[in-house]
Amino acid sequence: MPSIDGEVSVYRIINFKEDQVWEIGRVNVAVVLDKLLLGRADIVTSSVLSQKLRVDSAPAPHPRHANIVDWPPDKGKQKEIALVLAAESQLHLI
Repeated sequence: MPSIDGEVSVYRIINFKEDQVWEIGRVNVAVVLDKLLLGRADIVTSSVLSQKLRVDSAPAPHPRHANIVDWPPDKGKQKEIALVLAAESQLHLI
């Protein structure tokens, strides 16, 4: 679900090795949020775009950081889109 700012934080991981992907999660997500990293969900950009959303580069805190934006204001519609994206993603647990 999008944040109060209407964004979902993501990282572009194409051409990254598995250990590099987990390192981004540990350093740039878990440590920053002071939370335990339990897993990740991988999704291809075309799935995001098919929902009429955009992926905007936001190179802080990491050069591969981006945000999924253009979420509709209606919370019900946001949830509907989030469920579609979840179904199209691949879950990886630690």
